This record gives sequence, structure tokens and C-alpha cells, in this order.
Amino acid sequence: MPAKAFILAVTLTLTLVLNNCGPVQESAADLILKNARIYTVNKELPWAQAVAIKGDRIVYVGDSEGAEAFAGNSTIYSDLGGRFVMPGIIDGHTHPGMMNMEAYGRLLPKSGHDDLIAAVKARADTDPTDGWIKMCCWSNFDYLERDKKGPNKRDLDAVVSDQPVWITSLTWHSYWLNSKALEVLGVTAETPDPAPGIATFERDEKGALTGWVKEGAGWQFMAKHFPANMDTVKEGIDLSLKALSTHGVTTVFDGGNWDYDDEVYGYLSELDSAGKLPLRYEGTYVVYLPERRHIAVREMKRLSEAYGGERLKFRTIKLFMDGTSPELASGVLEPFILTKEKPGRTLLSIEELRDWLLELHNERFDLHVHTIGDLAVRRVLDAVEAAKAIVGEDAFYPRVTVAHLELIDPSDWPRFGELGVSANFTPWWFGRTAGEELYPILGKARSRNIFPARGMIEAGSNVTFSSDDWGVETFTPFLGIQVGHNRQFPDEWMAEGDPFLEELRAPESDRIPLENMIRGYTANGAYPFRMEDTIGSIEVGKLLIYWC
Repeated sequence: MPAKAFILAVTLTLTLVLNNCGPVQESAADLILKNARIYTVNKELPWAQAVAIKGDRIVYVGDSEGAEAFAGNSTIYSDLGGRFVMPGIIDGHTHPGMMNMEAYGRLLPKSGHDDLIAAVKARADTDPTDGWIKMCCWSNFDYLERDKKGPNKRDLDAVVSDQPVWITSLTWHSYWLNSKALEVLGVTAETPDPAPGIATFERDEKGALTGWVKEGAGWQFMAKHFPANMDTVKEGIDLSLKALSTHGVTTVFDGGNWDYDDEVYGYLSELDSAGKLPLRYEGTYVVYLPERRHIAVREMKRLSEAYGGERLKFRTIKLFMDGTSPELASGVLEPFILTKEKPGRTLLSIEELRDWLLELHNERFDLHVHTIGDLAVRRVLDAVEAAKAIVGEDAFYPRVTVAHLELIDPSDWPRFGELGVSANFTPWWFGRTAGEELYPILGKARSRNIFPARGMIEAGSNVTFSSDDWGVETFTPFLGIQVGHNRQFPDEWMAEGDPFLEELRAPESDRIPLENMIRGYTANGAYPFRMEDTIGSIEVGKLLIYWC
């Protein structure tokens, strides 16, 4: 089926949205859906024609004739006329709270260095105050290609010396600051890197600050220096929730809010208390600097007590185990091609993560881990294995999910299933050209083998999927299903008349079967949040709300 037609067909289907608990009753059903094409995601009965519902529970799944046994005088029938039905969708990692969190004013042009600098100067000339000039976005790849050293504050200083300048990169994982900004933040050449090799204040060969601030080294300042505008934040959250729920998403894991937790969860709590939160929401506390792990449990308990409710829960902590490749901050097993350097670092060592997992075991919290490089992935697996060896395989509490997974050494693929660790991918990143910009950093061979989701599925991993964004256009899981299934970006994303378009179509061996894509967004996605017995498939005893 053509890509556009596939999205349209799925978007127009009926979705079964699973929700709150209630006892299974043997009396007549309240509602019977019949004459449908129901993909249950239940391996014992993958397809059905009818579903009977009593209260919030499914009491029957099977053919339309069999559903009649559950009919009563007050039963409502809905004849779906062959329409497609699937379970409610689970987005395993996204950022609804961040859509409008950062305000930039005018954006930088998508052009060369000289135009970017001119745009910063123009902004300063029209806003001659002593406040922050905050803009977006510069390309990591462009600046690494120029001199392999990233951006430098001297270029900003030449046009703005008396106002602090903060420019976010296209990756949202690093920042370009001028000297005044570093001064305001209290960062000097003697300031230690919060996490060497990952969260850093970059320096030149003489040890002078360059103004390139990476990962958590920058995030730690955001909420302190850039207060949230709650009117625009609430508007962004409303738009995010509407986009997600409109596309059948019933449960999300929040990938983090960069210390704007109280602002985001405070508003979500208001919605939850008023019965206006349209989906289940798993909140988190983010560990992006090593020392934050020591307060993570305390913060999760505080957030849960202050904001937890019927649908807003706090059960899974997020950890950044490494950075990203465009920042040269991912933890990799082989050196970067660009610099010939192998950071060989992760935010926590195997031993530190093992000990923290034991704390989470005692406190009954789960863990969601950002990993980009194959070294970071291996160290997470090693730490889980070590922690399980101490408390026992069956006794170990934390359910661990490893997200992003740009690089995974094939020898580690089967370890996910063996250790019970889930693998979370963002499939709308899976286009055949996705790795091209990484060629100078990782080399062509590694870049063409990123996001090995199909290999992980075949190795027996619990593979789940997510949108990982704060943009309405990418919140739809059907975009992820399309790109993950085809391993190709939609044609409209490609250059018109691109002579390499056919060449870029992925071979069949790389494409993820449609049933695996749906399972990753449903049954597999329920496991990390301990909901596999109540949501994720259409089975007797599971939860349901009728939604069309």
C-alpha cells in the first residue's frame, strides 16, 4: 500500500482505547462491537470480528455470532461494517511538556555562518537591552565540517559583547554561547566539566573556553535563567495532548522537562484532577548529571505526592547514560572518524549504575535510559546483569528500558531478551538517509547500520516504539509505523526528482513487519510500565473505552 494511503487508512480506523480498572462481570454486556476487522495483538487469537464490553472491561472477543451470548435487553450494538480495530497506542518516550517551553523570538536563518552571525547582530541591534538574546538553531554538522572543532564564542563576541547570547543547536543537545553568557552563568576556564566527555564546557588547545556547551552542562542552567511562560506552556501541552490522543495514543512516558518539572506536572495535575487529562501519563525525574542520581528517588516521591493522580503517575526515572553523536558525546566502542577520538565515557560507570539499580530495587522504581553509543548500551546491560546477580534474577524489581539505540553491537542484541531489558526506538527516525549526516563522525559502515530494530526483534528483544518529540506533526504513531515498516522517509520529505530516491529504498531485510510495528506500539509497550495485564491487547479481562 502506498505510504500516504496507509496513513489515511489507519487514521480512519476505529481504535480501542484502554483505560481505568473495574471488575469483570458475568451479566449482559453494555456494548457489543460486531462485523469488524479486529487485530487483537493476542498471539492466541490474532484476529476477531466482535468484542463485548461490560463497564470498562472486555468480556468477549471472537466472532459476531458468539457475541450474541453476551447480549441483554439494554445492550447497545455497533455494527462496524468491516472497519479495522486495534488496541490503544502506547508512546514509550516523548515530550508533551516541551512544545512551547523555550521561547526564542526570531529564529536564525537556515544558511551559512555569515548569515547566522548577521542575524544575531540584527537581533542585538533591535533589542539593545542587557537581557538574554536567545535564538535557535545552528547545525552541529556544519560547524564540525568547518574546522572539526564546533562553534566558537569569538564569532558571537565580535557582534555582541555586552549582552549574553544563548543559541540552541538543531539537536537540542548543545548550545553556543558568547563570553558574556559564560560570565553571567559563572563559567570560567577553571570550571570543571560536570560529566567529562558528555556534559562539557568545550575548550580549545590552550584550555580557553570556546562557548560550545554540551548536554547537561547547559541544561542545568535553563530553568534557573529562562523562566517558563505558563500561558504558552499550557497552550503547548494542550496541543500536544490533543495531537497524541487524536491519533489513538492512550499512554505516554514523558522523556523529561529539563527542570521545568513543577511547571509541567503542575498543569497536568490540574487537568487530571478536573478529569480533562485524555491519556495515562507517566511522569519522570531526569538524571542528566552524575550527582542527580542521589536525589532522584526523593524527587520522584515529591513529584508523586504533589502531582500524582488517577492518570498522572511517577514510577520510572530517566537517566542519560551518554550524549549524542553530533555533539561527539556518545559513548562508543570504536573511535569517531572525525576526531579519531573514542570518549570511552558514560555518565555512570558499570559499578555506579549497578549500585543505583540496587537502590531503585529497594525503593521500587523503574528506569528508562538514554543511550546513543554502543558502549553506553553495553554498560547498561552489564550493570543490569551485575545487579541481578546480587539480588537474584526473579527478585530484581526495576524494569529497565533502553531508548534511542543508535548503535548496538550485534553481540549485545540477544542480551536484551536474556536480561529482560526493553528496547525503545523512535521509528520516524528510521529513513534510509537518516545516517548520512553521521558519515563524518561514525563512518559510512556504522552510519548505515544505525537503529537495528529488526535485528533486535529477531533476537528476541521486547521492542517498543515512541515519537520522542514536541512537534504536533511527529506525534502521530502512524508516521512511525509507516517509516519503520518501509525504512524510508515519506516521499514528500525527499527532494523532488531526487535521482537516488529508488536507491534509498531499504531492502526487505531491514524493514520491520507491520505486525511487529503494531505490537511495539501496543502489547510490547505496556510491559515497561507494568500494564501488560490490563492494556496493550484486546483480550477478555482487559480494559477498554469505546473511541472512534
